[in-house]
Amino acid sequence: MSIKINGFDILEKLGEGGMASVWKARQVSLDRTVAIKVLSDRLALAPEDIRRFQEEAQAAAKLKHPGIVQVHDASAEDGLYYFIMEYVAGYTVGDWVRRKGVLSEQDALLVAECVADALSYAWDRAGIIHCDIKPDNLIIDEDGTVKVADLGLARTIRAMGTDAKAPAEIMGTPAYISPEQAQGDPHLDFRADIYSLGAMLYHLVTGKMMFEGCSEDEILDKQISDTVPDPLEVNPSLSKAVCWLIERMTAKKPAQREDSWDAVRQDILRVRRGLLPTGKVLPDGASTVRRSDRRNLTDYQRVVRLQKAAQAASTPTVRTTITASFVAVAIAIALRLYMLQSQEPDPPVVLPPKVVTNVVTVTERRPPKSNVPPKSNIPDEADDQAREMYEFAEAWHQEHPSDLDGSIAQFEAVRRETRGTKYTLMAQERIRELSEQRAEAVRDAVVALRQEMEPLIEDGKFDEAMQLVGRYDGAYAAETTDMRRKALLRIKAAKDAWAEEQRQAAAELEQHRQGCTDELTMAILSDDLPAAVELVAEMLQDEAFADQVEILGETHDVLTKASEIDERIMESFRGQRGDTIDVQLMTGTRSLTIGAVVGDRVSCRQMLSVGRGAMSTIQIGVADLSPRERLQRMGPDELPEVALAKGIMAFQSRAYTHAEKYFGMTHPLLADQLLARLHGETEPPSYGPDSEVD
Repeated sequence: MSIKINGFDILEKLGEGGMASVWKARQVSLDRTVAIKVLSDRLALAPEDIRRFQEEAQAAAKLKHPGIVQVHDASAEDGLYYFIMEYVAGYTVGDWVRRKGVLSEQDALLVAECVADALSYAWDRAGIIHCDIKPDNLIIDEDGTVKVADLGLARTIRAMGTDAKAPAEIMGTPAYISPEQAQGDPHLDFRADIYSLGAMLYHLVTGKMMFEGCSEDEILDKQISDTVPDPLEVNPSLSKAVCWLIERMTAKKPAQREDSWDAVRQDILRVRRGLLPTGKVLPDGASTVRRSDRRNLTDYQRVVRLQKAAQAASTPTVRTTITASFVAVAIAIALRLYMLQSQEPDPPVVLPPKVVTNVVTVTERRPPKSNVPPKSNIPDEADDQAREMYEFAEAWHQEHPSDLDGSIAQFEAVRRETRGTKYTLMAQERIRELSEQRAEAVRDAVVALRQEMEPLIEDGKFDEAMQLVGRYDGAYAAETTDMRRKALLRIKAAKDAWAEEQRQAAAELEQHRQGCTDELTMAILSDDLPAAVELVAEMLQDEAFADQVEILGETHDVLTKASEIDERIMESFRGQRGDTIDVQLMTGTRSLTIGAVVGDRVSCRQMLSVGRGAMSTIQIGVADLSPRERLQRMGPDELPEVALAKGIMAFQSRAYTHAEKYFGMTHPLLADQLLARLHGETEPPSYGPDSEVD
């Protein structure tokens, strides 16, 4: 089955779920590839599902982040409810894990870090949560960016808090759903997404979904009250740090999970570096993830002590002793190996042969109970010089902490010039640490640039955004060249799309305004002034004419007075009461004695026969007057309403020369339209005698 939507060429079906189907299409007006999400026919009949679909589109459209699939528009057509979103060419994390079975710990943590960054933006920016984080809702595009898709279950806190008495809805995918979602709690916050992200991380590093093999109803019950095996029991190659992280994120109670997305991101970053996550250890049984004997509280506390010792020993000053530096390296090596082991509780450290050789060699060189540098084949003077070079590089870094390139260069020099000493290894370790910091700094620079750029694009300040990106000369300008090039192309595309939208909107506005003006002109030329007055009143309320309120008000006044011209003609007789005057009637000129004016009629007396004094009484109205009499009694031509009324009479009498004269003397807004229509409908040769209105 295919679909048809005006303005789009449907290319192929990308997928279908219980709530909607997704199609790849080409948007004809902008010649770009998009994805269209269409509400399924089964759900389109339910008003509540339609409302949910519309809320999804509105909420998603507010989010503009490189890690979130962008929503462009939402609409309804021929019973189809759909929204247009960014098309992302790539594959899902679900495809990845199904292909590989299990992701490496570092790959899984990198995915989790990207998702946490995107969800943090959604929560901090708009108070929005996803409610359905799972591998199939994460897309990896062609340049490796992880994008969060399918915001079908996202809700703002405001929307969720409007009706506390509404029946609870269970939303999400059972294998990744939080206990509070499984219980139908309507008052969810970002911590529900933390749980889902932890459940997904469990799946990625073990290859097993939580409660795999159970029915959906069983899984919902187990998410609330049951547990799954320790990740170490499923995948013994995992570090203990990632297991502690997953345990914390999947705490049964929201209050026992991390208290912010920043805390989640910091914990993920620590685990990627081989460190334990921060925070207190959960009470036993407080998480959906069980804690095996291989990973207990005593084990955790010992690792924390090792980490603190390593941190204290790895921050040398210019005067740090050689022994302190050596201890730092030794503790760091032991700690890293200890963190990676996943055997029985508290096992002895088993080092790879090469590392054991290095450690033994160093140990044999170090004299017991002495802080004196060990003797070796390298002269003491050379060893002292190596120490001084390392201490100088460390001091330089402390004085210039933001110049990571300079610090790396300093330690590179130490590494080259101190070969054969322990300072070579120490310098290599510092280079690795600083390189990681630099890579993180580059990522932060990209994020900062995007965060500054996106609001400008959102506000339509495209030139400012292009200047910001094009003239960027920050510390990592070279490293962000490719990103900035793509950003410039995206800004230009957005600017072109915006310009096209503005052009179309302006054309539609002008068409609407011209249509209203044409309708007004035809009402006037048809001598239907009451209808013309009503049309101008409607135009005054129309936002399309917001810039013409003053001139439309003047026009409304002219038309109103013109529609009262007959009353003005009758009023002219009132001033002649008792006078005997010649009145030009349609039946000829009569000598009449003017009497009372009542409504739209004048009571007059006329002589029946000369010399006998016989009189008769007649009633005359505007329709009984000749065109010339009416024109004379309307008032001076300088009045725009009089000129308009005379122009209409001339036009109705096909006296186009006089019509042109009078229309040119009325209100400018009316004059332009009436003259344009007059010139368009008549040509000079057709102008006939104008005696009817002379």
